Amino acid sequence: MKLVSVTKKGQVTIPEEVRKKLGIKTGTKLMVESVGKELALLRKVEIIDSMKELQRYCRQLARKKGLTMKDIGEEIEAVRAEIWKERYEKSHG
Repeated sequence: MKLVSVTKKGQVTIPEEVRKKLGIKTGTKLMVESVGKELALLRKVEIIDSMKELQRYCRQLARKKGLTMKDIGEEIEAVRAEIWKERYEKSHG
């Protein structure tokens, strides 16, 4: 745990070691929230960044499992067909 001070302007410097560990760089957006009498500092997460990270993870996982885009597409279609059957086949034939 690091001790920091608040300046006259209400500014706090996050120690370099902590910034590096958490990947906080110039321009990184952080949110400040009061939690009871405590203070929480949270990294703002952009949805688009989260989606890109999810895509990267899925690509890596697919490569490790030897899956192709065709394999993934076929599996998606099979799941869609199964959901359609469960939800709509009785009423739509």
